[in-house]
Amino acid sequence: MCIAQLLHNVPDVIWSGIIASVLTLSGVLISNRSNTTRLKTQLTHDREEKVKERTLSLRREVYLKATEELVKLNAFLASLPQQDLAQGNLGEGFVGFQTASARLQLVAEPRTTLLAMQLSATYGELFFELMHHLMVLGEAKSDIKIADDLYIKANNDVQRILSAMTQHNETGKSDQQAFDALQRSFAFSQEQASTFAASRSAGWNSFNKGNIAFMRHLFSRVREIAPQQMKLMVEIRRDLSLIGDLSEVEEEMQRQLDRMTERLNHFLQSMESKIA
Repeated sequence: MCIAQLLHNVPDVIWSGIIASVLTLSGVLISNRSNTTRLKTQLTHDREEKVKERTLSLRREVYLKATEELVKLNAFLASLPQQDLAQGNLGEGFVGFQTASARLQLVAEPRTTLLAMQLSATYGELFFELMHHLMVLGEAKSDIKIADDLYIKANNDVQRILSAMTQHNETGKSDQQAFDALQRSFAFSQEQASTFAASRSAGWNSFNKGNIAFMRHLFSRVREIAPQQMKLMVEIRRDLSLIGDLSEVEEEMQRQLDRMTERLNHFLQSMESKIA
């Protein structure tokens, strides 16, 4: 009762001050709590945005490198007929693309990763398909090299004998037996040179036919692989937030492929008509 009496005797002015202080303190506490919540939310958002930004930056670098290596790989495949099978490792031409593809698969979205894995496997299969053509071309190049070396040797003999015959005539000596021997050697060497020249020509003919068969097989398979490449390119653009009209991009890529295939067919037909 004493406490109740004391509280009852407290002036209203003091109660008003106490209530105002309590309300003010409560408002500060609520405001601080709200500010803390907003700050935590902002920090979380900023952290997520920085992670997204770092991921996007990393993907941009990796994706651009993978695209560059894909272009190099296609150029490398087209150059295989000119490669020397006996020197170096042809598989080195795939190292850049395979490495870039592996890096891409680490940072890409699941759909992009799957497409990259499938494309990498498809190119590996294509390489082994092309090995048959490369072996045929390698044999033709070997025949050309052997025939060319023998032709050069025989032709050098022809030139040497002609020089000896010219020197014999210029001396004014009448040694018919020696001159006849030179003529026989000249005829033999000339025949050998003609034979090796024909062998070399046959080798080039075989190489050109094999090269055309190689190019037809390569671009036929590249045309089949093209949809895989297009899908991967579309997903890469999507991962990089380069949305736009992706269907239009696919259509343009297809039109370019059709034009390139048409030009290639005309060129190969022209080549075939010359070696038929």
